[in-house]
Amino acid sequence: MSWVISKFYITFALMKLGQTIKEFRLKEGYSQKDLSIKTGLSERTIQRIEKNNVTPNPNTLKVLGKIFDENFYQFENENYSLNNNKKMKKIYVLWNGIINFKINILKLFLKKH
Repeated sequence: MSWVISKFYITFALMKLGQTIKEFRLKEGYSQKDLSIKTGLSERTIQRIEKNNVTPNPNTLKVLGKIFDENFYQFENENYSLNNNKKMKKIYVLWNGIINFKINILKLFLKKH
């Protein structure tokens, strides 16, 4: 149940970030190419951020914040939390696999003796 909520939260937070950046870009009258030139990010990166295909790192958020004269720290903290949740899930899956492997080895060992 908590993973469903987390997955929804991750999707919502990323949609919010990409949409916010796109809105700021359009408000300033920048094309994706213009923003790419101003930030030093590739045009493809801008597209991926706006489509929520990638999570911008803190440095990228800082660069975008300077261009739009906005504080993206709220998103930086959300992204840090979201990335940590993803990492923790991977660690959990890995540890769970290791523990199950060890249990199966012990079962095989106990059957033989």
